[in-house]
Amino acid sequence: MDSEWFAPTALSSDMGAATLAFPWEQTPLGPISTWDESLRQTARMCFSTRFPVMFVWGPELTMVYNDGYREMLGTQKRLWALGAPAHEVWAEIWDDVGPLFDEVLTTRRPTWSVDTPLLMNRSGFDEETYFTFSYSPLVDDAGEVVGVLDIATETTSQVVDRRRLSTVDALHVALQEHRGSTEDLARTVVDLLGGTADVEACAVYLPSPSGIRLAATSDDALLAELPTGLVDKVRTTGRPVVHERTFVAPLEVDGDSAPGGVLVMRARPHRPFDASQRQFMMLTTSAVASAVRASEWQRAQIDYLRAHAELNEIRARQAREGSIELQHSLLTPPPTPRDLEVVVRYQPAGDDLEIGGDWYDAFVTKDGATTVVVGDVTGHDHRAAATMAQLRGIVRTIAYVTGGCPSAVLEETDKAVLGLALGSGATATAVVARIEQSEADRARGVRTLRWSNAGHPYPVLLRADGTVELLHRPNDVLVGLLPTAERHDHEVELRDGDTLFLYTDGLVERRGVLLSTSIDLLTRTLAGRQDLSVDDLADHVLATLAPGAEADDVALVLVRAMPQDV
Repeated sequence: MDSEWFAPTALSSDMGAATLAFPWEQTPLGPISTWDESLRQTARMCFSTRFPVMFVWGPELTMVYNDGYREMLGTQKRLWALGAPAHEVWAEIWDDVGPLFDEVLTTRRPTWSVDTPLLMNRSGFDEETYFTFSYSPLVDDAGEVVGVLDIATETTSQVVDRRRLSTVDALHVALQEHRGSTEDLARTVVDLLGGTADVEACAVYLPSPSGIRLAATSDDALLAELPTGLVDKVRTTGRPVVHERTFVAPLEVDGDSAPGGVLVMRARPHRPFDASQRQFMMLTTSAVASAVRASEWQRAQIDYLRAHAELNEIRARQAREGSIELQHSLLTPPPTPRDLEVVVRYQPAGDDLEIGGDWYDAFVTKDGATTVVVGDVTGHDHRAAATMAQLRGIVRTIAYVTGGCPSAVLEETDKAVLGLALGSGATATAVVARIEQSEADRARGVRTLRWSNAGHPYPVLLRADGTVELLHRPNDVLVGLLPTAERHDHEVELRDGDTLFLYTDGLVERRGVLLSTSIDLLTRTLAGRQDLSVDDLADHVLATLAPGAEADDVALVLVRAMPQDV
């Protein structure tokens, strides 16, 4: 069989190899050796990218797809979808997507769908999913439309996370404004949660003189489904329990040894009960527990609450800030190295909760040096986010394993981008900085700040006396642009009380404003602010330079040299 035209491409991936070995003679496409040049070119394109791609060809719309698309087929469809008609593979959603295929085949015009809801059965259950995808026409050697190209990405996690954040935020607002009894609060909770897109039914139990009592429920059937004694067990042990799709969690009372109430939530059946679902329900439980405690305290000590209203507002605000923690799951908290204080900030563009191309990182290497990184991949979508995650992981791994200087870390990153075939889109600006201290430096009470800059905005130093230094050194080329590029290190002394300020261009780039003007505004914003805590300094800069819905992400890393132990 003549398959030499496909073998070099096919053998680079699992699905390529499976496609090469598939008995195509049993399908309308015929033996792979008979495929015309248009079909061959489409197949080569499909298996030359890691992005999810599927195409259908021929009268039965026979499916061919790569490794990325296979993940969208779940645990069951992936076992038989290759070479099958699209209407059989996606029978349960064909009423939704079939007309789009027909439109492309008849009009020759591509389609575009964003966060489209599809109720799939791909892993043995009806699953709520969301996809952003485009269907495009494919023509044969005679110029006739005979197929459809599907370039897609699953956005289920982003859509569901945004929805859950909205639910938790609405719950926080309602509970913050609640002024009635604890029983009324329980009713508010079940009214808000029961019957939502993620919680099918809900019940709240509160302490009573005899043990525990049902305060409110959105569905009596929920209570009948619970095993006997489960609510009492959760209350007395203080540990949450998952029973099938139902999450039963204690409403803990801080500083009180007596058991508190219990919150019961049954999840909708169309989403898996995974770590994300559990995190959402734990966050919801925390919000309700805080509200129950506040309600009990209000009833017992109303005068005290009035005197400390401002404190309650601060706690409520902190709780609401915790509700957006899902958005920052890709960005880890900073370390706490000796004699250094590290603070990070990430502010997404506008109201978008999707991680974009900006990133920060901070970690301690094996030799005890502190390394901080900021970078920016062009774009603000799932592609930029994926590239950001790859580059961040590569830089972190190389810096930690090698312990090399910043320029060496970036040079090895360039090589990795080429060697791993991440593609032309895997380019970014970045600053890698390493804070070191030799024995001689420690004796002098100083540290060495060593950095390398790959086309990124210049770092800034706020000295302990309030003066500001823009670390204006020649920039090297962007990461991933030239694998053999020579990179350079720069260094400066870091003294007690000095603060290193790294940032991405979203902080200083404004339409119609010269970059030099914006950077000058940044240095003036920092000047004389040496007495602010590092957290307050970060907030001050964001409030001054990025107070609203900005057009680009903003990432900050601040490192302050603290007085050293003698």
